[in-house]
Amino acid sequence: MNEKRTFKLVSTFSAAALLTLTLGAPRAHAQEDEGPAGGGEAAEAPEGDAEAPAAPEGKAPKPALPRVGGEATEGGAQPQVSEIHSVNQGDTLWDLCSKYLNSPWYWPKIWSYNPQITNPHWIYPGNELRFYPSDENLPTNVEVSAAMTAPQQGEDLDIPESLDVEDLVRSVGNVTVGIGQQDSVYSAHMGFVTQQEHAVAGQIQSSQVESQLLMDFDRAYVKLKSAAKKGENYAVYRTMKQIEHPITGEPYGYAVEIIGGVTVIDTSPQVATVEIAQAYRPIERGDFVGPWPENVGTRVRPVPNEVDAQGYIIETVETAVSEIGEYHMVFIDRGRTHGVQIGNMFTVLLRGDGFTQESSGLPNEEVARLMVIDVADKTSTAMVVQTSREVAVGDKVEMRKAL
Repeated sequence: MNEKRTFKLVSTFSAAALLTLTLGAPRAHAQEDEGPAGGGEAAEAPEGDAEAPAAPEGKAPKPALPRVGGEATEGGAQPQVSEIHSVNQGDTLWDLCSKYLNSPWYWPKIWSYNPQITNPHWIYPGNELRFYPSDENLPTNVEVSAAMTAPQQGEDLDIPESLDVEDLVRSVGNVTVGIGQQDSVYSAHMGFVTQQEHAVAGQIQSSQVESQLLMDFDRAYVKLKSAAKKGENYAVYRTMKQIEHPITGEPYGYAVEIIGGVTVIDTSPQVATVEIAQAYRPIERGDFVGPWPENVGTRVRPVPNEVDAQGYIIETVETAVSEIGEYHMVFIDRGRTHGVQIGNMFTVLLRGDGFTQESSGLPNEEVARLMVIDVADKTSTAMVVQTSREVAVGDKVEMRKAL
């Protein structure tokens, strides 16, 4: 007669979640609370709906802990702990997390517990995966106190008529609620660097971290083309596309995404040692390092236009979009040297017949409004805040001086 062996893993993802891993030949055992010394074979768990053994006199019974699937463990017995899963042919972190944790989105957490896996997309048969931290100081089994269990069905919750002032939750100091300013926009983590700025940018060369992707508090070595000092902060960016003027063909620079920031903690003649202070996306070796843009990740409010200026939309941040709509980011060939300031408003102008494209003798029509969220010497980054129809790279823009 075949029996069923069930290994049960207590997960630290939820304070009361038990995960059951069924491996190998079917046999089932549940470990007693107090077994004989020397470690004999665990007694069999009760089958079906058998009643759990009563707790010894004077000892509070253990509450039944729910499993991720929503079922309670049999009799609330102490489970056996299985630390390691051996990878089989066809396994992926996504599938294993979906199978054992009821959600595939736990895969980054499981990867963080297994530093020997350098690339989460490539695991091989025979690799051993740990499903919770190996730190001996962390608990591997979390029990719920009997005093904290919810009342049984039919029982009333004991609510005191009054509370002592010391039991109340109260705030310490002033509480400030952040409210976005009216008509302001968020500048996000996109930006523009000129060819000259990109030519002198540093680059992450290496790290002692045994993984391809670098995250918060990881250390890395950066090759800088200018002297750095301890404590200086730099942005980490990745180029998205090179920008050329759609009318003249003149190269302007690069559209970039700010993916994090680093702080210099040591310097040497060859490289600077940095610590990743924040990572908005996983950082990799080869990513570029340069000065922080002035207004990245902040809110920008409108300011009055002080000059008149005319120019063109020369590129968009979007990589797979040919038509530009509201809240898309664009680059304009007018900047600080033309009197443009952060918060200025540009108007997008279109002229011509929508079907024949004939424009002779027809007036300009205002079809969209742009707010400038960052300024360089010869270019500006702007966000489309209002549009009556789609706009495109090469469209004319105009800034009118406020009256």
